[in-house]
Amino acid sequence: MSWFFIALAAPFLWSFVNIFDQYLVSKFSTGEKSSGGLILFTSLIGIVVAIIVGINKSGIFQIPVTNMLLLILTGVITISWFILYLFALEIEDVSAVVPWFLTVPIFGFGLGYLFLGEMLTQHQLIGSVIVLIGLVLTFIDFTGQKKKFKWKSAIYMLFSCFLIAICGVIFKYVTIENNFWVSSFWEYVGLGLCGIIIFIFVPKFRREFIVMNKKGGVKIFSLNILIEVFTIGGNLLTNFAILLAPVTMVYLVGSFQPAIVLFLTLIATKFFPGIAKENLSRNVLLPKIIAIAIMIIGSIFLFQ
Repeated sequence: MSWFFIALAAPFLWSFVNIFDQYLVSKFSTGEKSSGGLILFTSLIGIVVAIIVGINKSGIFQIPVTNMLLLILTGVITISWFILYLFALEIEDVSAVVPWFLTVPIFGFGLGYLFLGEMLTQHQLIGSVIVLIGLVLTFIDFTGQKKKFKWKSAIYMLFSCFLIAICGVIFKYVTIENNFWVSSFWEYVGLGLCGIIIFIFVPKFRREFIVMNKKGGVKIFSLNILIEVFTIGGNLLTNFAILLAPVTMVYLVGSFQPAIVLFLTLIATKFFPGIAKENLSRNVLLPKIIAIAIMIIGSIFLFQ
């Protein structure tokens, strides 16, 4: 069960990241698909992490070239899913975007079965279905008002979640035979290289990166650093948990993330409305609470 608490710490950290990402996108983006500054900041920080790990860990070059390339590819895929996630945040609220991450276990189950031979028990399958029922409830509008379904954000998040599952499977496939920190080093090398390429060859993102840091100054730089620390911490915890349990099980622990995000958003609405706001009306809030409770019950089944 130790892997469970390791995996649970990740969505807790990522929930703060979701709130801060929404704040940065709303404050410093200039329109749809204008999050180049955040994308570059996230990818370039990979260079810093790789240097820190490389200095403190020996044997980083003592892995097969194929595995090295796969891990670098994982870093590239990581920035790809992050781009799609930010695009979704620009056209949808964070409380509507985060529940989509609960589709990651579905992709993780299929990929884990195909490439790692992972299987789930009957209790785990029942728990997975219950979690997905709760997920469906989060998408139902109980206000009585007609609300247009945003297909664009849905497509962004489905592809994003599929890429997240791919990252987890590749990392576990490679790291089964290698050291965790060595694998993490090459993953962040891929992330950093991707950032350098984007900075050089995507002028739109480069301009947004420069403008964002000029506009936000020390405030946005400090907040970005905090976001990256939380993000990297969550990523490392998830990758480590993946080595201890099936990929699907680890990702299903993420079912707690919507509950944490909702809790943090409610606190922000009450005390820090400039950061995040949540509709506090009963017909909106109660169904969300019920849906999240169902997902938590499903998670309990996973460990029977």
